Amino acid sequence: MNKKLQLITNHNYSVINYLKVFHKKLQLLDTIIQPQSNQLNAQLTFISPLIQIYSLFDSSNLFYLTEDQETINILLNSDSNTNGCTQWFHFQVRALKPTVTIKFKILNNRRSKQLLTNSKPYTSKSTCFDLHYYRTNIHHPYYANDDQYISQYQKLMAFYTLEFKFTFTDDDIITFAYAEPYPLSRALQLRDHKTIGHTQLNNPIIQIKRGKAKQYVVILARQHPSETSGSFVVEELINIIDSSKYRYIIYPMVNPDGVFLGNSRCNLHGVDLNRKWINPQFSSEPEVYLIKQSLEKYKQKIVMMVDLHGHSTQQNYFIFGCANNENNNNEIKSFIAQFQNHSLFNLKCCSLETQANRKNTARQTFWYQYKVQFSITIEISLFGTENGRFTNTDYKEIAKQIFNSIENCNEPISDQIQLPMIENLGNDQNDSESECDEDFVLDMVLKKNKYYDNKRFLIKQKTVQGETQCLQQSEQDQKLKQLLLPKLKTIKSMTKSEHKQQTKMEHENQVKLKQDSFQKNFNIINYFPQRNTQPKRMSSIKKEFNLNKNPQIKVEQLKKYLII
Repeated sequence: MNKKLQLITNHNYSVINYLKVFHKKLQLLDTIIQPQSNQLNAQLTFISPLIQIYSLFDSSNLFYLTEDQETINILLNSDSNTNGCTQWFHFQVRALKPTVTIKFKILNNRRSKQLLTNSKPYTSKSTCFDLHYYRTNIHHPYYANDDQYISQYQKLMAFYTLEFKFTFTDDDIITFAYAEPYPLSRALQLRDHKTIGHTQLNNPIIQIKRGKAKQYVVILARQHPSETSGSFVVEELINIIDSSKYRYIIYPMVNPDGVFLGNSRCNLHGVDLNRKWINPQFSSEPEVYLIKQSLEKYKQKIVMMVDLHGHSTQQNYFIFGCANNENNNNEIKSFIAQFQNHSLFNLKCCSLETQANRKNTARQTFWYQYKVQFSITIEISLFGTENGRFTNTDYKEIAKQIFNSIENCNEPISDQIQLPMIENLGNDQNDSESECDEDFVLDMVLKKNKYYDNKRFLIKQKTVQGETQCLQQSEQDQKLKQLLLPKLKTIKSMTKSEHKQQTKMEHENQVKLKQDSFQKNFNIINYFPQRNTQPKRMSSIKKEFNLNKNPQIKVEQLKKYLII
């Protein structure tokens, strides 16, 4: 089997070798990746006398399978470079016998609050039944034998099982997914797109412009790969935008690597992109870095930013904005008031809170850094309304309402009498699932590594110091266990001045940390004057400092050598 993995699109924009990526993520040797869905070009992952299961295509996620009579047990793969971030699933099944009923059990979901039991998973034909979603402990051979870290990790974190049945009536390929899939290949077929850069996997980050004007509206979608409803709405927006009032700059696929790999929240590096907007790094979050770089020349002209997300615990769609006493709250409330008569809109879930633990999100970064008053997140439910999932017609209606509201922004609303001013917006009890406190990702991985590093150290000390150290180890293990366990974050409202002060403090701390590190490294360099040679990196500093003594670096001098 050919080990070269090729991603082929209608645009034929590149030929990409994904072997190393999937080998690292899925621990497979020979894999063929195809971005198209609903076809047999995907990898045959599992076969039994009753069914065949396919995965390893664009946006799929399925890691390990076992069969127990007519029950298929499934383990989802965590987001790349994380342990435990599992929510999105996407795979295809073909029955080998007519009229066969199979029970599927997805064992390692991470989210506790979901609408899956009410709305059911997405299926391309017919529907599943006898559905249950419940907390469970995983006792699976893979966890017990092949990965001791995950085996220990799952003892500290709660997992949930999604169980459902499906009856296959013919040999058609049936797609199962957390929500209706919107793969990377579909985004790359959007017309008039421009590539502003590439990710580490060489996937393009695309930009689309619509309208002609001197004021700009920025639209983002798909920061989190599993939130596909944002992609369906942004596609409809691209089709209908025709404006002479604003120039629209649209990024329909902010996280192409995460979408292709079938991640739930993160990019290739295990980074939640919606936590990195204030100071993104090209090495770990190139997507946000390149988008901000492309907007640099427009930042003084941006009047609105719309970030489209999906939501898994609330129905309909709703808005989060930024407002406080320094803003004219009435203008933002008037903007939201335009939506409240729309049948698919949920006013009760809207909020204008600016929160300390959200300051790195796109919404609050555009509000604070670019001074964009109308900086909002629009959450579109992944499970639609009480009547079922959103249809293409629903997505068109939502897109049309968003576009009309943007065009009417800062203008008198003709039916203002029917749209009274909203008085109470600001409670955070309906917090965004796409920004929820349950998501630990890198933070939890770092704590886990710290836990095991400390544990190894204590075990080593135990052999030297005897039984007394054993007692200390037990106490330390208890403290580290408490450190690993999830803790609810305290949410605090922020004003712009507090936002500015906190960001400035973090920046100063970063400068001080780099200064101390540089000073320490500088002092330990042994300079020998009897030698004719010297380190090149020190040559430019020698003229200004006596290297034979213990030099002190001034901040002004330091700034010449540090990139902050």
